[in-house]
Amino acid sequence: MAKDVRIKLKLSGVNKLMRSPAVQAKLNAEAGRMAARAGGKFRVTPSPHKWTARAFVEKPEGEATSDADRLALLRALSSG
Repeated sequence: MAKDVRIKLKLSGVNKLMRSPAVQAKLNAEAGRMAARAGGKFRVTPSPHKWTARAFVEKPEGEATSDADRLALLRALSSG
């Protein structure tokens, strides 16, 4: 008979992993692929946070985002 297994995560360790350079690099790479699938009009902006790695796929600053651009991003997100 199997016994219940309990795992207690150490939040500081999880945060350290989630903001590690390896995780940020993987996230940046995936964001780059998404930007390319969306048609190349977008840029990747890495934005590490206190608790986790982040990256944004967005239009260059000052450029308006149209409904077609938003649709291209949604399609790129779902095709990955």
